[in-house]
Amino acid sequence: MSRHTDVQTWAEDADSLAEFIEKAESHDIPEHVQASQLLEQVWEREIPQDRVLKILRRERERLAEYQSVSFSETSRAPRYVDLNDLELVSGYEFEHILAEILRRVEGDATVTEGSGDQGVDVVWVREATTVGIQAKAYNINNPVGNSAVQEIHTGSVVRQSEFAIDIPAVVTTSRYTEGAKEAAENSNVTLYNRTDLEQWLSQAELDAEAMGELLDSV
Repeated sequence: MSRHTDVQTWAEDADSLAEFIEKAESHDIPEHVQASQLLEQVWEREIPQDRVLKILRRERERLAEYQSVSFSETSRAPRYVDLNDLELVSGYEFEHILAEILRRVEGDATVTEGSGDQGVDVVWVREATTVGIQAKAYNINNPVGNSAVQEIHTGSVVRQSEFAIDIPAVVTTSRYTEGAKEAAENSNVTLYNRTDLEQWLSQAELDAEAMGELLDSV
């Protein structure tokens, strides 16, 4: 097996960015090669090379800090999933990860499977409230616009008889345009952003191994 094929396989099979970095760096794989394989095998979409390099360096620094306070490999506490990890997944994977996070936070959450979800990706039931969610896995430089707000508002109405949605909402790994905020206010759609996700992730304590098992099952 060639070195290029090795890196390609690691990028495809790694359960987290940290796992990929550890494997690549243990074999002295250059940073630019790591970045190109992430683009080809994980993201599969147009992302500037310099942004990928920044994400790699940020995760490498975080991993080094994490390892510096560990006594050994076996005594290391689980590394919990954070926003860096969520920037690496596809939209479909994000829906399933978000549902798992919300289940761990409160109540129950279900992904609405199929192409006819009418804008409702996840249904979150907590106590007496049902939230219909459109999930948007965007990077921080790509804000969510008002079309997402319009879609979840319409979808919640269309699927009202099926899910009895009380609150239509959008959840993103990014942020919102002013147009999206205005549209949400006018249509009573709740917007959850990176700050909300960070809070949920802190409560959920979803570790990299559990996320890997989840992604393997979808």
